[in-house]
Amino acid sequence: MSYKILNGNELLIQGALEAGFNLYTGYPGSPLADFFNILFEEKEEMQKKGIRVVIANSEANAAAMASGAKMAGQNVLVAMKSMGLHVASDALSVGNFANPGGEIKSGVVVAVGDDPWSISTSTPADSRYLFKHLHMPFLEPSSPQELKDWMAKALELSQESSVYTGILLTTFMAEGGGRVHVHAEKEVSKDLVTLDPSKFNLSSNVMVPPNSLIADKEMILNRFPKVKEALAKLNLDEISGNETSEIGIISSGGVFETLKQVLEESGLIEKFALYKAATSYPFNDKQLLPFVKNRKTIVVVEEKRGFLEGEVRAFLGQHQIQAEVHGKEFRTKDGFVEGFPAFGGLSYEILYQKLNHLQDILEWNKNDVDCALPVKLNIPVPKRLPTFCPGCPHRETLSIMKDVRGSLADKNINLISHGDVGCYSLSFLEPFKEMHDLSAMGQGGSLGAGADLFTTNPSVVLMGDSTFFHSGMTSISNSVQMGHNITYILLDNDNTAMTGHQVTPRTGVSVEGHVRPRQNILDVARSLKVDVAMEVNPSDRYFYKNLLLDFVQKPGVKVIVSSKECGLTFHGRKKREERKVFSKGETEKVREFYQINTLACEDCRACVEMTGCPGLSQTNDAYGTKVMIDPQICVSDSYCTKIKACPSFELVKVSDYHPTKYKTHSSEKLSFGEFAEPTLKKNLNDIANGSDYRTIVIGVGGSGVTTISRIIAEAATTMGGRDDLQFKFMDQKGLAQRNGSVISHLSIYSAKKVHGPVVPVASADLVVSPDLLEGARALDYLGPQGLLIVDDEFQVPLSILLDRGIETDVTTALALQEELKTKLGDRVIMAPLKQMSFERFQRPVYASAMILGIAYQSGRLPFTIDDLNKAFASAVPKAEFAANWEAFNMGRDWFNKRGEVQKKVATTDNTDLWKKSAGMAAYPWQSSTKYADLWSSYTKMLSERLPEVAVTHIQQYVHDLIVFDQGKNLGEFYQNALELKKLYSGSELLVALRILAKTYWIKDEVFVSHLMISPVKVAADKERYENLGTSFEVVHINRPSFLVAGKKIEFDFSPKGWMLKLMRHMRVLRMLMPEWHSTEKEISKKTRTEILSTTLSKKRLMELDNIKGYREVRYKFAKKFLGK
Repeated sequence: MSYKILNGNELLIQGALEAGFNLYTGYPGSPLADFFNILFEEKEEMQKKGIRVVIANSEANAAAMASGAKMAGQNVLVAMKSMGLHVASDALSVGNFANPGGEIKSGVVVAVGDDPWSISTSTPADSRYLFKHLHMPFLEPSSPQELKDWMAKALELSQESSVYTGILLTTFMAEGGGRVHVHAEKEVSKDLVTLDPSKFNLSSNVMVPPNSLIADKEMILNRFPKVKEALAKLNLDEISGNETSEIGIISSGGVFETLKQVLEESGLIEKFALYKAATSYPFNDKQLLPFVKNRKTIVVVEEKRGFLEGEVRAFLGQHQIQAEVHGKEFRTKDGFVEGFPAFGGLSYEILYQKLNHLQDILEWNKNDVDCALPVKLNIPVPKRLPTFCPGCPHRETLSIMKDVRGSLADKNINLISHGDVGCYSLSFLEPFKEMHDLSAMGQGGSLGAGADLFTTNPSVVLMGDSTFFHSGMTSISNSVQMGHNITYILLDNDNTAMTGHQVTPRTGVSVEGHVRPRQNILDVARSLKVDVAMEVNPSDRYFYKNLLLDFVQKPGVKVIVSSKECGLTFHGRKKREERKVFSKGETEKVREFYQINTLACEDCRACVEMTGCPGLSQTNDAYGTKVMIDPQICVSDSYCTKIKACPSFELVKVSDYHPTKYKTHSSEKLSFGEFAEPTLKKNLNDIANGSDYRTIVIGVGGSGVTTISRIIAEAATTMGGRDDLQFKFMDQKGLAQRNGSVISHLSIYSAKKVHGPVVPVASADLVVSPDLLEGARALDYLGPQGLLIVDDEFQVPLSILLDRGIETDVTTALALQEELKTKLGDRVIMAPLKQMSFERFQRPVYASAMILGIAYQSGRLPFTIDDLNKAFASAVPKAEFAANWEAFNMGRDWFNKRGEVQKKVATTDNTDLWKKSAGMAAYPWQSSTKYADLWSSYTKMLSERLPEVAVTHIQQYVHDLIVFDQGKNLGEFYQNALELKKLYSGSELLVALRILAKTYWIKDEVFVSHLMISPVKVAADKERYENLGTSFEVVHINRPSFLVAGKKIEFDFSPKGWMLKLMRHMRVLRMLMPEWHSTEKEISKKTRTEILSTTLSKKRLMELDNIKGYREVRYKFAKKFLGK
């Protein structure tokens, strides 16, 4: 026997291996999403053991397979999410009633993951009701050890009764886990059996009348009573607390340990008798009956609806016990009030509050123990909405749908979008809102069929590849049969991406690793006799858009197969291959990067609204926020460049690329010297003596944040060889999407106590995050003596990018930093983790290891350095160990020197570059000194008169006016700027001044040509790219537009350097084409008049400030904020 740290899915498999299951099947779904990933990774070991693994096309297929395997005398484990139990229920019912006979001692266990908090499930299902409906007993483990060990108990229960048995676990248990004792695995037979059909009892196997009535009678009178006998024999229920109390509390499942933790920490455990039911259906009468006798009050604590409460009330009535029951409602002298909520889960805080309320009702004296209050910030913490991953092909489809919707709206056609369950379910969120309803797996088309019967709207259905094989084909067939006018978009990304990239019939390989035929979705769709079916690459934006626009306006059933591999698997594989190359010192011939020229960017955010890509971020200059591409997130899929709403996007080609080879400091081995070992704030002895250790790890999915929790978990495996400590964790992953918020709860506590999976509010010793925003979000968990360690910047979430700051100010990193310092003082450490990681390794993910180094050196990790070294070696890939351990020591070193080391701030003085760029406004026959001096003069004058405005901002304003028309309006701008100072002050003056500056120029093709080759921009490119390869080339992605003789002319064009140098002097075009940008001129004139006429409100200023963008984008904002 030994210890292991296992999560819920691993516990299911470990328990199954110890119990002796022959077949593991089911269908992937959160919170049991990782189940098949683990089995796929262990496929060779499973084959050696003679164990079969099958990802069925649907839960119903898996349930039917279980029936067949049971008939062959094999033990079967079926795994699915709660909604999958609905799908499987028909096959489970038929299989469960069938009885192959008493001589066959095989069993079927169905593991179901419920989601009380609705974190990752479309419907808040409660599987207990369905289990009972199916005549299936079910066990409800409350701890990681029970989850593992009860797999064997569930199998025994099924074998003894021949009835299918359930194992019910919740999200927190499935995605959590802990330190468990593991036992020897049970060998299973590898031999195939030969069935003799002449010995089949057909009346027991074939469920048709009258056999079904006989089976029903047999289930109720004989088979199910055996379940109760087996439960009594197993004797799994537990009693604790004050067994003589008149008040008994009954609970079960995942919430039990949190309940007991509340009772223990509130000093209430000795006031009540506490009963843990191993199953809510059926009860172990021999254990429960003695418990409820002589109790005056029974309190039932359970998550979701009152299933257990109903069973308890029935049990009390059956045995004529007159106890008062409190559960979902509390009875008071004045009637009933809400008890334990019937929706959502039950947290430590909810249980504490409700138990205190119940004590008031029961008139018990309360113990003087209060929950600690969390620290609250006085500024809002923006939401981090779930979004599609960088490089996700679904983003391309949704962007096109949004574009098509706009085109159809111009024709007064309103497109309706239907959908079901998959990654694409997120399409109802900003910025797309391209899913108007949602049905069960594969039923979006049938939902659309119902709407089509009574509406004139064209319909589009989004359906995933795995969903297509699950049940989607029947919806398409249904549409064909009824003559439905609908367009199906089948999103083929080569795997079941939402739940962790499991294989599908389209993948060409089975979960056991066997090569299988790649079942072609397009061929299958055509075989259903749809009117037309075509396959497209979603990256081909223009073809795809025109095809979809054509399809939705045609009658009949149309199918588009959007075929492109999932961005995570494609880029993940690509990065692994690149690391092998770079580790040898070899280079990549050409590496492509995409960037935004922020000088040309208008911050219209059309690229954000049309793609929602997390690779798009924010920076600032004199004109406020600008969109930028975050090189740490961008995967260079180029889709944002295809929107072509502006000329700001550029492709940069770096020759002979290597991330660190050309940086001299990157090849140098860092020397840290000897570190002084820290004094622990809480050691293992303290924890064993009752002082729990609690940590919160939070960050952005996909950024390496889970590395932190994995390393802490590995370090907790041995804990110095101690048996008097226990460890528990819970990784909350939400919709399993990258770039969403991910949080881990980790607790070490005395083995004599219990602890729920979630850290109570205001109790954590340590909260860490390599993201400032996420760290602030988790502040509620920080205990009174706890320490918060965060990066000093944050990955800009979509919610901020979509917020134009009109109603309220947008939260900034600086504002968060100041607020945290004010609230926490020396209990917060903010470090430039990602910056240091990127500078050293060209990858930000090592910030996770650095944060552990800071935590260790500050005395906040109760492990030895040797434990942590082994944990790193176990938790990270072998090829990544050296870099991670170096980063860990960088964190230790930074902590020791934090008073000396300040963040490297971009202090580059661009004064000479702005001056040089202004001088380039001169025509070839003019002196550049004239305009350079003009720039210096006005910069000085404005800086002296407007000291509250940053000099760098004034430099850019004056530069732009000179470059646009050689400063013809500089004098007027100067006078109007002084007028603004009379009308505005503070932040309002800064906004008004940048609005005023923008009214004196138009980013036409002439002005933008200069911005593309400005010395400021060229210098920035050189700083970023010159140390990544032997050379680099910038390719401008442009779509110029001209109005000639009343006709608009646009074309794609990538200008060369010499063309830009020529074009930037072609100011004469403005005179030759007087109508060119006439609308922009009118907008500028109207805006300037308004801001100078009177003092405007901050909101009105922000509205005017948001009139930006090129051409139609600017016109749209002008119409919105200025009217016609």
